Amino acid sequence: MLKTVAEFYYEYEAEIAKGRLESEGIEAVIMNYNSPYPGITMGRHGVQLQVHDYDLETAQMILDTPIPEDEA
Repeated sequence: MLKTVAEFYYEYEAEIAKGRLESEGIEAVIMNYNSPYPGITMGRHGVQLQVHDYDLETAQMILDTPIPEDEA
């Protein structure tokens, strides 16, 4: 089952986060990216980044860790 690990206003932000997760071996999916109104899709939800429920904690830790300056 997929769970939302993060929400973004812009699709490119979700793509960057997805790349970070996939580089760590975590499969991720972007949802709601074709909305004509980013940030308003389905009420209050914008572009969602989802992972398998068993990867949720690890994915959250990865996304919460700042990108080192020499890699940014």
